Amino acid sequence: MRSEYFRESYLASEEIDTPDPSRHCFRGQQIVVHWAEPCRASREIVLTVRYGNRELETFCHPIKKKHGYWIYRLVNDDYWNHGGIVSYKVELYEAGVLVDHKEHHLWAEIINISDTPL
Repeated sequence: MRSEYFRESYLASEEIDTPDPSRHCFRGQQIVVHWAEPCRASREIVLTVRYGNRELETFCHPIKKKHGYWIYRLVNDDYWNHGGIVSYKVELYEAGVLVDHKEHHLWAEIINISDTPL
């Protein structure tokens, strides 16, 4: 998995210098998840994203092939409204059981502090 920023230079229109209404307002980030599985078991990728505005969002993607990739993109208004992607984790589940996981180097689980003393 990897994350990357993109802007106008990511657009094909920028490379060939053609008119594009998105050229001067295209900003965002994306997370690319690659997989290569030895078997064709029923598995699912769960992506949890932490945004700059401190919100968390979770996405699920079923794995239907032995190898491939999935891209989550946060672009333009969504990018600005969420404050970008700060960190993320990817989990691989098989039949509801966690098989593997990878975390962005800034990922940390949130510690909830209750008002009641211990």
